[in-house]
Amino acid sequence: MQHDFILLDRSGSMESGGRWAESINAINTYVKKLADDGVDTGVTLAVFDSDTGAALDYRVIRDRIIPSTWHPVSDADAAPRGMTPLNDAIARTVAAAQAGNYDKVAIIIVTDGLENASKECTTAHAKKLLDNCRARNWQVLFIGADYDNAAQAAQLGNAVAATLASAAPNLSFVMEKTAGMRGAYAVSGAAMLYSAADKRRAQQR
Repeated sequence: MQHDFILLDRSGSMESGGRWAESINAINTYVKKLADDGVDTGVTLAVFDSDTGAALDYRVIRDRIIPSTWHPVSDADAAPRGMTPLNDAIARTVAAAQAGNYDKVAIIIVTDGLENASKECTTAHAKKLLDNCRARNWQVLFIGADYDNAAQAAQLGNAVAATLASAAPNLSFVMEKTAGMRGAYAVSGAAMLYSAADKRRAQQR
């Protein structure tokens, strides 16, 4: 069994520069590509934020959906608002992945800024959780939306080639490319890695 977990930052800054609209369009593009390519997986999409001083608000807005039956995400499902408890959201996502009987998993994390609000999970513990995923050959990808996420992803143990920063208008390109890599991982177990050319294309304005 296979599954994809997409974790989308819905912090207030995602509203700037069209990041939110581009991100949800990109997620729809990703799942459509999976469907077109016949990738045998399920997709779960969760969004996260928190009010100042509050605990994580983690909402699953698409749960274990077969790509061919995906209903496109829109602003009606969620909108940007609070802060960025990224570590806590990672812990929640990893727990969901580990609860399933999955052979292959892709965890795709889309954010536009630094962790700033977690209450339960430290960066060190979030890294340990993701290290356990990577040890199982589960794929962990960090995508920065108008955000150079290299240092953040490195703190969480991610390889440079599994981390990419994208200009917001190019997120659909990035997610379509990611879905193509996901298809190869589904068939052969090949690592999902971005080339230098992919990274340059993602940054073009």
